[in-house]
Amino acid sequence: MEALEAMTIVGVSLCAEAFTGTPTGFNIDVQDDGADVITAVAANTAGTPGTWKSLHMGGTNSAVEIAAGSSVEVDVNLAGGTSPTADFTLVIWYLGGAQG
Repeated sequence: MEALEAMTIVGVSLCAEAFTGTPTGFNIDVQDDGADVITAVAANTAGTPGTWKSLHMGGTNSAVEIAAGSSVEVDVNLAGGTSPTADFTLVIWYLGGAQG
């Protein structure tokens, strides 16, 4: 998707609702114009969320600024198993504009 305005990502939450094919690992990466800016947000157990939090959200990571017009992508990474799939919910929290 294209970032319609500048934004600052302050949190990511990922929760797998169900798996098929018995994967041994499940995570996502957030990319800005093809470069990883947030990596390996993992949710390896169905029903147990994984999070990435910036200092704004009480975490330890620096917030990530995305420029208006950037291509923002999410890579879904499944490891192991036999033809694994995941039904999941992904939430990205952001503040409008550059906050740095």
